[in-house]
Parts: sequence; C-alpha cells; structure tokens
Amino acid sequence: MAKLNLFAAIDIGSSRISMKIFQLKKNDSISVVDSCESNLSIGKETYNVGKISYELTSEICRCLENFKRVMNEYGVSDYICYATSAVREASNSEYIRDQILIRTGLKVGIASNEEERFLHYKALALNMENFDEIIEEGALIIEVSSGSLQVTSYEKSKLQFSQNLPLGSLRIIEIMSGVRNSTIVFSKLLKEYTANMLELYKNSFFNNPKYKNIILIGAQTDNIKTALKAENDIVSSAQLDELYKEINDIGLYDFSDKYNFSYEECRLMMASLLLYRSFTSKFEKSIFMPDIEFTDGICVEYAEKNKYTHTRHIFTNDIFSSAMYYAGRYGIDKKHVEKVLSYCESIFMALSKRFGLSKFDLVLLKVAAIYSGTGLYININDFNIYSYNITKANKLLGLSNKDNEIISLVVLFQNGIFDFDEYNYLSKSRKLLIAKLASILSLALSIDYEHKQKVERIRVSLKNGEININAYTDSDITLEQWQFNEREEFFEDVFGIPARLKNKNL
Repeated sequence: MAKLNLFAAIDIGSSRISMKIFQLKKNDSISVVDSCESNLSIGKETYNVGKISYELTSEICRCLENFKRVMNEYGVSDYICYATSAVREASNSEYIRDQILIRTGLKVGIASNEEERFLHYKALALNMENFDEIIEEGALIIEVSSGSLQVTSYEKSKLQFSQNLPLGSLRIIEIMSGVRNSTIVFSKLLKEYTANMLELYKNSFFNNPKYKNIILIGAQTDNIKTALKAENDIVSSAQLDELYKEINDIGLYDFSDKYNFSYEECRLMMASLLLYRSFTSKFEKSIFMPDIEFTDGICVEYAEKNKYTHTRHIFTNDIFSSAMYYAGRYGIDKKHVEKVLSYCESIFMALSKRFGLSKFDLVLLKVAAIYSGTGLYININDFNIYSYNITKANKLLGLSNKDNEIISLVVLFQNGIFDFDEYNYLSKSRKLLIAKLASILSLALSIDYEHKQKVERIRVSLKNGEININAYTDSDITLEQWQFNEREEFFEDVFGIPARLKNKNL
C-alpha cells in the first residue's frame, strides 16, 4: 500500500486554535482528511493587557498536545504551525513559543501580517474557481480577523495596494469592553469608533480604486452566512444591512437565542458586519463570501514549495505589482525602473549558481530596485536614506519582516557605503546577502544612470575570473561607463571578481 503524503497545518489564532490534516498528491490535488479546533480567546488577553498569562499558555499547550496525538494517529509526515496577531503582539511572545516547544515538541512560527494575508489569498486562489476572472475585472478583498482589518485591491489581475488597520472584531470589542448598557448603546459607540478610524484611512489612501467585485473573508463569515441562510458563497449588500439591523433591533441576547449563537459570537458578528458594511454599503453587484481558512493557505504554500500543486495565479508577480504601486506614489521613473529590473536579473542570473543566490533572493533584489529611487521624491541629497525609510514603511504582502529588513538595507546601501548603525547589528550571513544584492543593484543602476534607457539590452557572462556585461546600444554611454567604473570596486570587493562593461553596437 502506497504511503499517504499527509501534512498538518496548525493556526494559533486570536479566538481559536485549529488544525487541518491534508492529503497531498502529485496530480495537483489537495484534500482535507480531518480537522479539529478549540475555542480559546488568546486575543482577549493580548489586546487587553499586552501579554499572555501562564494559565492560558498551559491551555494552549494542552490543546496542541491533543492535536499532536491526532497527527501521530494519522501518521502525518510534516507540519507547519503558525501563530498570528494574538501571539505576535504579546510582549512575552518568545517565551510562549519556547514553552510550547518544550512541552509539546511543536515549533511555532510567527506569521507577519503581510505573510498571513498573502496565505489567505493563496487559499482564495485555490478554493475559488473564478478567482482569476474576478481579479481581472477588479476586486476589493475585505478581511476582518479577530485582530485587524485588511483592505486589498486588485486591478486587471494586478495587486495594487493592501493596507492593514487595527480594527479586528475582537480587538475593537475588547477596546470597548466597558460598554455594558445595552445593544443600542454598544452598537452606537462601535459605529462611531470604527467610522472615525476608517474615515482617516479612506481619505488618505482609499482613493477610488477601480473594482467590480467585493470578496469578504474572515472569522465570522460562516456565522453570517448561517444567519442569512445563504445557499452558496454569494450574498448581497441588502442582506448584510438587514442582518445588522436585526441584531440592533432585537438585541444581542434575543439574536443569540434565535440563531443558536453564543452571546460572544453575536458581538463578534456585529463588529464584523459593521466593518464589512463600511465598504459594501450600496454596492449593487453580488458579494462573494467564500469559505477559506488560514490553514488552507498554509497548506497551499507548503504544497507549492514541495512541488505538489500550484494555482494558476502567480503570486510573486503580486509582490512586484504592489511594490510598483507604492513606489509610484513617490513619482518613480517607471521606464527607468523597468530597465534596471531587467539589468538586475541578467547580472543576478549569471552569478547565482556560483555564489549561492536563490530564486527568492532575486525577488528581494527586484523589490529593492523598484524602491531604490523613491527617496528622490523627498530630497536628492542622501536620497538613499529616504528611500530606505519609505521601503521600511511600505511593507508588501508575501514578505516577512526579515525580508523587508533585507530589502530596506539593500536600498540603503545601494551606493556601497555601509557607514550606518543598522549594518552593525546584522548576522554575518545577512550582511553578506545584503552586500551581494546591493552591489548588483549598484551596477544595474549605473547602466541607466541618466534615466534615458540608452542601453537596449545587456548580455552577461561569467568567465576567465570576471563578469563581462555587453551593453547593446547605438548611443554614447560615456557617462554610464564612468559611473559603472566608479561602482565596480564595490562589486569586486563583495564577489572577489572584477566586472567589465563593454559597449556593443546594435
């Protein structure tokens, strides 16, 4: 009998801990073998007092010990366990993870907000058959989790922006935990509080994105669809408005009795509906509310990395399109950036095998190239410092905090000057990677120094102990050659080989 490839995905969330066991097949199929969950309001402690208590940590460990027994019974061959905002934001986060490892043997990773959302969208791409068609038309994805609200915009299949606000259903309820008078008073204050937070966001960022579809995801979508008696994953704005009105009219206790929800679930549903309605009000088309969970996204990511399955949508391109969107807000020269991207890739590919650079390192390099000139919007002097700060502030979906740090520092060191405190605290391996990427970026930028795209293309070869870059152009590139020679010493110091730029006629 063939051995089953079973994988477990575990999500330590704000209001529950859940696990799914998946069977992975080489024919691009993923199926759920079993699932289990335990309601545990970790976020309540984190959002109220800033840390997780010893008693709650013990409950988390007991839950994970039970999950581990289930994994062993099925013969799970591999697993990934992620904790999200409730653990991520706790002041004793590292201690909690260490205690879990000691008591259960399970290693817990911390998913950044950007990684968490990216995995949700991978789950969407897998579970929604028409996902590609929807984002081609233009889509707004509204995700209400326990800890935050994420608003993401796709236009013509390209990810534009994705912004996170600390307005999760559980978080705002905990912030307003002192309100006990009545459903009407609670609802009124909740509405005013969220409206004030969202108004600032919409005025500063939500500048009339072009979308024809809305996708709602989050912890309360199942309960909302149950209350609506929805037969599929499509709801209307009017239905959401009516359900919100019903909760207000009959009160949380009567609503919980009518639909057989707990009082706490009703409060969370009210908060979620309020946030959803801030974007769906008067939206006349159908609204998608698919069933997806964070564990689905964890599985898709694992399956892709292990060559079991893939979605049609190429999510790496989302990282680049989003970077271009954010950088575009700082007036970057897009034609210049596109040329520099092509030069970076050509130089990188010639070096990657010999110098241990990975495919994902190329992603980091290209994002750094996109952000490299954003600081010119602020000041031409020391623009790399301003570019560094802009890069740090504009994190991208799909990249971890570590990835963002690397990209930011590549941008900062693009001129080969490392006289910054940020560099001194890095590990040796990270220093080396940043130096390699920064030196490649520096050469690539010099080849289009005047932003006139004089060089149509380059051909790069590594032979006889040096890297040769043939620049195909009919233009005078004396200035570019001078700049290249100025930066070549930085490159040679890092890679231990010289670089030569040679003019070739078209």
